[in-house]
Amino acid sequence: MYWWIIAVVCICGALFVQYFCSSKILRMKQSISIKNMALRDARSEGEKLEEQEMELRASQTSLTQGLRRMRQEIRNIGPHLKDRGIEVPRPDFPLSELEEDELSIGDV
Repeated sequence: MYWWIIAVVCICGALFVQYFCSSKILRMKQSISIKNMALRDARSEGEKLEEQEMELRASQTSLTQGLRRMRQEIRNIGPHLKDRGIEVPRPDFPLSELEEDELSIGDV
């Protein structure tokens, strides 16, 4: 009779241990899954940021070239306007700022 009680207690104990071990394993799997999803999201964000960086660099290059062309056109058109007697207004800012900007843009 005692061996029935011992068998039932052992079976219940084994089921109890199995329950806690399986729930612990399940929690670890969930934690790993969450970390994998976060890593995947971080990688995709990194790729998006790299694409945006490339687009911004292309835009910056395009704008820099546009500014250089505009400055050259302004320099070329100034003497033609003076020859025709059209007054060219003086800028409200020092021209040295333009030259500094041009030098800094040239470094890009």
